[in-house]
Amino acid sequence: WGCVLIGGSSSRMGRPKHLLRRGGVTWLELTVHKLMTRVEKVVLSGGGEIPGPLASLPVVADIPGLRGPLAGLMAVFRWRPGVSWLVSACDLPDLDTGALDWLLSWRGPGVRAVLPDLRNNGQVEPLLAYYDCLCRELLEELVAGGSFRLSDLVGKPGVITPQPPNALRGEWRNINSPEEMKGIDNCCRMPKK
Repeated sequence: WGCVLIGGSSSRMGRPKHLLRRGGVTWLELTVHKLMTRVEKVVLSGGGEIPGPLASLPVVADIPGLRGPLAGLMAVFRWRPGVSWLVSACDLPDLDTGALDWLLSWRGPGVRAVLPDLRNNGQVEPLLAYYDCLCRELLEELVAGGSFRLSDLVGKPGVITPQPPNALRGEWRNINSPEEMKGIDNCCRMPKK
């Protein structure tokens, strides 16, 4: 299934990033539509306003006591333990199906997670990644150990960190501030309050 993480504080952006618009639709809607082309179902994880066209999607609240993306990812794993997840943050305006296909191509026996290493420097991108249902045990170990960083999965059994082809790397670009929005095409606008 697909999972879109929403509801972060968006402190640098000043408003919810999943509600930013491109071409008349929210980034959340764009992300959901991309995922729907590659997965059986899509789930939203976190909190916040849901655009009307997505009102029928399941929304799973973050786990209390956890913070960051791990709270949302752990919530969907506990909600549907037997499901493998293609996970995306809501702030990836350049996401397309190329990155999704590339991530899914790495699935196989013994692969618990695919965390891309964009620059081949050991820093992974866990918010556009694949998490097999067998990864739940590793996530539970992180929680039990007091870790809230998904990057702490690196080095665990079955967690692979391949480097995407250069042509796809831009799909992992996230936007965190109004200044970074200037690099987006002219059709992007902040939603009205």
